Amino acid sequence: MNNHHKISSITFSIYILISFYVFGGGIVNSLVAYRTWRHVGAEEFPKFHHVDSQLIIPLFVIFFFLSFIPQVLLFWFRPRAIPRWMVLLALTFNLIVLVSTITVQIPIQTKLDQAFSLELIDKLISTDMIWRRIPMFLLAIINFSMLYNVVSRSDK
Repeated sequence: MNNHHKISSITFSIYILISFYVFGGGIVNSLVAYRTWRHVGAEEFPKFHHVDSQLIIPLFVIFFFLSFIPQVLLFWFRPRAIPRWMVLLALTFNLIVLVSTITVQIPIQTKLDQAFSLELIDKLISTDMIWRRIPMFLLAIINFSMLYNVVSRSDK
């Protein structure tokens, strides 16, 4: 096994590990956590939201940003079984999630820092589904396809 092949295998493995972790965390946050926010009292919500926001950064946000490092490295260091267009498509989906997070989700979250609002929580849930969960689901399909390509060729 030459160095390029070794680096490609390590890069891809790290990318798959982080991206599946981020996908799982994002789904739980979106489909479980956001929906429970409706049931937190208006007086308790700002403190609850602050604590929730503080916990999500080290457990999710950092890993989301870290996923870009091996993902970009896959353009140069990827297993032969993975075509470049798959890496580009995966990066596109990840960038859609990033841009929507910055332009849509964070402004809603900032308003929720100030006060409880069912309207804002519903807007957060609906925009999260469209601009983050759907692209992340498509990203997971691409990532699974890349993994399948690598595993299916390893038998040959």
